[in-house]
Amino acid sequence: MTDGQLRDGVYRALRRFTQEQPPTCQVDSITALIRRGVRIDWPVSDRLPCA
Repeated sequence: MTDGQLRDGVYRALRRFTQEQPPTCQVDSITALIRRGVRIDWPVSDRLPCA
């Protein structure tokens, strides 16, 4: 996976789960952490709507 593909995937995931346009710095930060192998825990509400 290229850096661009990873960054795009992070952007789309943040946008989907936050329902907002994520800040560029947040996307870049999470992308860098993933590239370094850092595990990202993403706590979510028990009340997520069913798709």
